[in-house]
Amino acid sequence: MSADNVFQRLSQVISRELGCDISDIHRDTSADDIDGWDSLAHARLILKIEEVFDLRLPGDKLFELDNVGDLVVLVSDAQG
Repeated sequence: MSADNVFQRLSQVISRELGCDISDIHRDTSADDIDGWDSLAHARLILKIEEVFDLRLPGDKLFELDNVGDLVVLVSDAQG
């Protein structure tokens, strides 16, 4: 799956899980930019992403994410 397709699917998941408008999600969007994206919401979001993409994200990399673009790369890499 291309990085653009991963970004689009991630945007849909983020929008649905966090209740924000999909147009507010960009590659440089961080948790600070979305109301309600706290540590608990982040954990639920990661679980949902793993479910939707049918993969496991490496736990050590989850603490290195600065924005949605980093998450796109992580998901793309995990897909192989």
